[in-house]
Amino acid sequence: EDQKEDLGQEVSKKRPRETPNYFVSIPITDDQILDRIEDVQELIFTKEPDLLRALLPVQTMHLTIIVAHLGTEEEVKRAVWALKQSKTKVEAILQGKDLNMTFHGIGQFNNQVIYVKMLEEDQKMLSRIAQAVEECFIEMNLDISGSKDFKPHLTFLKLSKAPRLKRRGFRKICSDLYKEYEDSYFGTEVFSQIDLCAMRKKKQESGYYYCECSIHVGSCGMEGNKEQ
Repeated sequence: EDQKEDLGQEVSKKRPRETPNYFVSIPITDDQILDRIEDVQELIFTKEPDLLRALLPVQTMHLTIIVAHLGTEEEVKRAVWALKQSKTKVEAILQGKDLNMTFHGIGQFNNQVIYVKMLEEDQKMLSRIAQAVEECFIEMNLDISGSKDFKPHLTFLKLSKAPRLKRRGFRKICSDLYKEYEDSYFGTEVFSQIDLCAMRKKKQESGYYYCECSIHVGSCGMEGNKEQ
């Protein structure tokens, strides 16, 4: 173990932190949630057409668990293995029960990122799941140093997506633009899947990110197990 740790430290001294190019996420596909997000986006766009470029397409909606830098094919393979390994741990946390993720209200980071909030009580279980996935990636010695603490949020508008706006003095997104929805119920997604997605590869035809691997969990994961 000590030797492993020394190696880890040596590696981190040698290489600067690489920009993440992959992420592990939970896709959000519930129609009600996505429709509500589109309603909010439309409202914002009507009030402030310049923000169009800062809106994220609803086909890409997801909750990020971790981000990773996978520099080689071999590292991608290890990441796929890590995600598959995490399935058993995740199933153990769920104990055969469905996990409902309820989205309610809108939050923001620095008035630059706007997202739909998830109910606190649903987050607890999800945080344990995120930790289990993270552990599997760390065990495979993968670089997830770019990851932040897991705080489930469904981002639908991001100023950084439209750098030109910043140059034109757009520094903050005013909450007046979405206040009608600030305390709205968006819907409930049943947690059923975790994906390993590439940030830079061409998106799928559906508009969702390119997936290297997906695991199915919960009651739908059980059916998947039978097929395998």
